[in-house]
Amino acid sequence: MSSRAPPPGVTPTPPPWSLRAKLYVFISSLKPVNSEDPVLRGLPPGSYNPSETLHPSALALLNGSPQWNGGRAVVVLARYDHSPVGPYDELIMTCKGFSNPYQKGTSGRITNIYVSSLQSAWNGRKNWNIPEHLARFKFVPSGPNTSDFEVSLPDVEEPFFTASLTDSRLPAIPISPRIVRAFTGLVQPPLLSELPEDTQITTNDEWLSIAPLHDGRWQLAYIHPSEGGHASYGDGLHFPQFKSFWIGAKFTGTLQYPNSVQLRTTVE
Repeated sequence: MSSRAPPPGVTPTPPPWSLRAKLYVFISSLKPVNSEDPVLRGLPPGSYNPSETLHPSALALLNGSPQWNGGRAVVVLARYDHSPVGPYDELIMTCKGFSNPYQKGTSGRITNIYVSSLQSAWNGRKNWNIPEHLARFKFVPSGPNTSDFEVSLPDVEEPFFTASLTDSRLPAIPISPRIVRAFTGLVQPPLLSELPEDTQITTNDEWLSIAPLHDGRWQLAYIHPSEGGHASYGDGLHFPQFKSFWIGAKFTGTLQYPNSVQLRTTVE
């Protein structure tokens, strides 16, 4: 990415990052939908932020086929009470089953992500090609071990994502970070700008591979539509509507985001 100065109030914070995290992770099975949309290419509406202009190489056909081949969608709701850029909240959609121009097989890709911090948004885009956008977050306790989670655009009152989250009463257990890492690798295509509203093109066309490391404890967690919220969690525009398995996982511990690796070897 370019060396252009960050916006006022933002400090460049290169990796590696160590974050003290509480993550809720839920999985939904996705199948390609019939769509003539040249951007979605089979993904459900809301899979990309409507204000993000995707890099052409992220949309290019590979061997005549779309880059997304179908697979799981992973939705992550996160709270970081400590990070190199301060505390912040996050909502992520990662899709498995993406091909890329540099590797055989498929990998995960974050296609849509919201954060509550401009520091995180700018640095996440610059450090790892993660297409972060700003949003407002609410966590409201609604019962024993249960909280309502809402995400709204910065200047809009109505939330575009709602969910009710419940922690299991079963104890959390440690799981080896090496085991978890096998399921959390990402390959991120280039971004066209360091913030979505930038008009100056700042990319250098780098595809980046990232291998986050989760070191902590895992326990069961549950997700349900919240009362008065969206029946399918997202509004179908700013975040997809989806049917999640009602049972998922909660992670509490340290999340390490290392330096990314630029992909260079072209698939033959």
